[in-house]
Amino acid sequence: MSQKQLMTRFGKKVKKGELAETANYVTRTQAVKRLQISLRDFRRLCILKGIYPRAPPKMPAGSSHRQTYYHVKDVGFLAHEP
Repeated sequence: MSQKQLMTRFGKKVKKGELAETANYVTRTQAVKRLQISLRDFRRLCILKGIYPRAPPKMPAGSSHRQTYYHVKDVGFLAHEP
């Protein structure tokens, strides 16, 4: 059974944009805003922690190819660092 069928079968409401594969990726600007740090500090943290940008399996509609995407788990990893 697919994830969408399971979610609707058990009565949980699925919000728009949470089920797709691209929902697991954020742009660099969104990541900087979420972490509330400067772009310079974000770049340093990514180098120190070994986090690299990833390409989503399917590009979101209306996005340019120049945007840099990071996985949500990687951004969360940076958020929990002291």
